[in-house]
Amino acid sequence: MRDSTFIPFDKQFDLVISSDNAANIGEKDADHIQAPYPLVAESMFRVAFMENYAVGAEPLSILLHNFSGEGVWQPCVDRVNELTEGLGLSVSVTGSTESNFPLQQSALSLTVMGKVSPSKVKTGCTPEYAAFAVIGEPLVGQEVMEKQDRIAPLSLFKELADHPSVFEMVPVGSKGILYELQEMLKANDLAETFPEHCSLDINKSGGPSTCFIISYKKEEEAALRKAAGALFHPLLPR
Repeated sequence: MRDSTFIPFDKQFDLVISSDNAANIGEKDADHIQAPYPLVAESMFRVAFMENYAVGAEPLSILLHNFSGEGVWQPCVDRVNELTEGLGLSVSVTGSTESNFPLQQSALSLTVMGKVSPSKVKTGCTPEYAAFAVIGEPLVGQEVMEKQDRIAPLSLFKELADHPSVFEMVPVGSKGILYELQEMLKANDLAETFPEHCSLDINKSGGPSTCFIISYKKEEEAALRKAAGALFHPLLPR
């Protein structure tokens, strides 16, 4: 379902598994993009957490897989712990570091495991009368470090995910806003008439989910605009 895997666990809950990875991005001389490892960990956590939480899951555990050297582990774990604490989550981080064979380029992966009641899964729940907007801007590569003020904060993502006026949320990945919007609307049988006008580039890669799409109650738009501020970009019908 979307970019997460649902595994039936018992009669009450499904396990939800979401993951992201990063390669050739880090502090090694051979890395294509130079970025501090805590930021790399933050970007991976963003994607995995947003995919997990967007479908209604409660995060239970975080797995970090580090192929970039022993010294990378703790700064990454510390940053992830800061993020979870800031979101009010009590989630442990575990995983492994490849320390036997060094790589010339950086490589890391992060997985979020959560649980959700099947009756509370937030997919396919957008009604025909819903309005749509993008929160944040699609950024990739060096832009992620240079335009931090245009990235939708995780705290805002969580706030809107819990907002009673929001029907559904979809993080925007590498395929861009238009692709994610089309997939979202197909899942709701709304593919015939979908909004596509936006002040943003709807075909640009969203990188580490620097923005996300919401479907919401149009009459409550003022409250959502107030929460998101300049990061609110409506998707208007063509």
